Amino acid sequence: MRKPPAVATALLSRIAPEDESLVGDLVEEYAAGRSRAWYWRQVLSAVVMTSARQVALHPLRALAAISTGWGTLLLLFLLADRAGAANGLAGWLWGWDRQTAYATGWWWPFQLTAVFVSYAGFALSALAVARTNVRNAPAMLLAYAASVMLVLAAFDVWMETAMAGQRVPIPHPLFYAVSVALPFHWRSGVLLAPLVIMGVGLLAASRAQPHASPTAR
Repeated sequence: MRKPPAVATALLSRIAPEDESLVGDLVEEYAAGRSRAWYWRQVLSAVVMTSARQVALHPLRALAAISTGWGTLLLLFLLADRAGAANGLAGWLWGWDRQTAYATGWWWPFQLTAVFVSYAGFALSALAVARTNVRNAPAMLLAYAASVMLVLAAFDVWMETAMAGQRVPIPHPLFYAVSVALPFHWRSGVLLAPLVIMGVGLLAASRAQPHASPTAR
């Protein structure tokens, strides 16, 4: 009997543990000849629909999760800015400094280290959301990840339309939040940042779950 992708099955079981019939049906379909791509599509569709229903049932909890995520994110970026994290890392790795960059246009070292700081912040904010919402972490992570995607996409549209390509000074803490949606990063963060949030958050939630419900059978 063909075994379905273990990661996909574990994800579905984690998101909708009460819907064992769905897992069974998908496993049977896969054993009958369905492709791995089909199985993953069905799992991801079920994950999104289940999480969306939970968000609709608990809107205040979802709002609190979004606030936790963004609050953690901006606090981390503020601290990283105060510490000169991206500047210092670029200087240590490539001997980069800001004055030379203004004179020569040599910005790529800072852009690389800034994107590292950005994704580290998104990952840590996902941990905060997951650890404060252990029982319904997938739904709350989805709400937070969706808010990040919307903000990054809206910022990109604003930069491309309202600002018409003009150079706009951005406070450094906010720069870390939106840099991954800027053209020089190919707007990759619009999709990658939510994926990082979901991946890191679900992993953290799965590890925390046994401690959160020790009496569960």
